[in-house]
Amino acid sequence: MRTKLIGSVQNDLGRQLNGIIEKAVSRKASDIHLQEGRDPLFRCGDLLEDAGGVTVEASLLQTWLDTLGPKAEETGFASAAYTWDRGIRCCVHISRELAGIHAVIRLLYPLADLPPDEDQPFLNDLGRLKDGLILLCGPTGSGKTTAIWRILSAVNEARKCHIITLEEPIEYVLQSKEALISQREFGRHFSSYEDGLKQSLRQDPDIILIGEIRDFLTMEAALHAAETGHLVLSTLHTRSAPQAISRVVGMSPAGRQADIRCRLALILQAVLAQQGKQEEEGYRIFCEILVVTPAVSQLIRSGKEYQLPAVMQTGAQFGMRTMAQALQRGRRL
Repeated sequence: MRTKLIGSVQNDLGRQLNGIIEKAVSRKASDIHLQEGRDPLFRCGDLLEDAGGVTVEASLLQTWLDTLGPKAEETGFASAAYTWDRGIRCCVHISRELAGIHAVIRLLYPLADLPPDEDQPFLNDLGRLKDGLILLCGPTGSGKTTAIWRILSAVNEARKCHIITLEEPIEYVLQSKEALISQREFGRHFSSYEDGLKQSLRQDPDIILIGEIRDFLTMEAALHAAETGHLVLSTLHTRSAPQAISRVVGMSPAGRQADIRCRLALILQAVLAQQGKQEEEGYRIFCEILVVTPAVSQLIRSGKEYQLPAVMQTGAQFGMRTMAQALQRGRRL
């Protein structure tokens, strides 16, 4: 049975949304755009496509925004997440803009319904690590969320441990199996990522997921969590693994950057940077991998990220590859 997408909103909106989502799912869309004054659009791979034959009334978008609480009315935007039919998660961001109200619904399909990931054995190995920092990078729509949840899902199937997630909003919902799962949402269960991390460390975690590292305070708290014997996973919006190192260091005040480099060199375990590409057979995800070996650690410490691609290119025995190698590998599959 479908979970209501809009809580106590009038049934008219619920019916219209269900019809739109049903059509989007049938076309394997990743996102739905609902904007006042035009028909819905679906994000299919790299392209925005007309939904065709489905609409939502503008007045109902206002009703939807109203139901998300007084803060939404005050700020003009709000985010929420819901479970739709067949376990599909809908992550919604709705906002006011010059054209009126614009709602974007990101569709997260159950991991079991997605094609198998050829890197799953490597992701499983990452989930077996006891401590350190793992970064998943890439632009929006490159599969960062899916990769992280493939790691955590594998851990949940095999390892007795405590996983705490700090998200905005909660994306995949994971039921405890072997692992104990604690999922927390920004704004509902914690007021800042820095504070959420501090509170999490008091609750005996083994693994902590931070939805995204956006600022220095969050980054420093993540480093501290990894240094104190926890496995920390998070995401960054960078296009390559070496850029992720530079981004983390660049978040730091100038006087702290040498210290951050040393700490990062000691606790970083791996960086995965993903890109999505539209190909004839459909939309595909390609992943470059940086594994932190002693040589990589020394390059991070000395500020020589520009040398990392050469190490990655020759580091296949450690599971490393550049994006160019990932693209070439994909063409051979």
